[in-house]
Amino acid sequence: MNTTLYYFSGTGNSYHIAKELQKTIKDCELKAITEVYKETKISSGSEKVGIVFPLYFQSMPKVVMDFIERLDVKSPKYIFAVITRGGKAYQGGALGHLQKTLKSLGVKLSAGFYVRMPENYIPMLKVNSKKEQEKIFNEAQQKLKIISDYINSNVNKLDREFLTFLRPIMHNKFIGGLDKYNEGFNVNDNCNSCGLCEKVCKFHNIRLTNGKPAWQNNCQACLACINYCPKRSIEYKNSTKGKERYNHPEVPASVYIDI
Repeated sequence: MNTTLYYFSGTGNSYHIAKELQKTIKDCELKAITEVYKETKISSGSEKVGIVFPLYFQSMPKVVMDFIERLDVKSPKYIFAVITRGGKAYQGGALGHLQKTLKSLGVKLSAGFYVRMPENYIPMLKVNSKKEQEKIFNEAQQKLKIISDYINSNVNKLDREFLTFLRPIMHNKFIGGLDKYNEGFNVNDNCNSCGLCEKVCKFHNIRLTNGKPAWQNNCQACLACINYCPKRSIEYKNSTKGKERYNHPEVPASVYIDI
């Protein structure tokens, strides 16, 4: 393959973006980061390598950071990233962080882009209305056309970032508290023991105990369990009660189960 596109996604936004890019990037194969990130050395054999992931507290999810440390970055001639994010303006310093990480490994980030998608981090934010989602999806499709053209033409370009000074503060705090993140989950009486939460968790972090989900201290904060629960029985502390859930409308839970 000429291009290998790795992706990480919890509720479908980044997965959808990766699938759409695969359609327009020449000779492109798709690989889930969750399937390879524990390998000692990850090598694609491709001339181009792309990474698609969501913005986490102004930077990269931990699983993506771990993946990059194991990725063969010396062989590809062109490395690019596409980051999904909420909000109306460019946020954080994920591209800068990734650029710095790759530089420490002796290579450069050739291109990097942000694509706005609907909000999905419901412990802090509210889900966009259906009307807002449609507008966001349409704008994302337009941006993807531009991104694909850049990548197919090997253009070196990085989207501009704002508020980058917040990245070390917010992201370091998030990463430092990740080992205790699953302590915030709780289950209400709506749970019917279907086990979907266990199946969609790609980190094997959920086990059903006496018919109820129990978290196993390996949470990556992707929130697939909360957002895909058909009974809305999973909550995070008191911050998700009464809130709508979100998964990309074209990415059902079965996608994660089948990966």
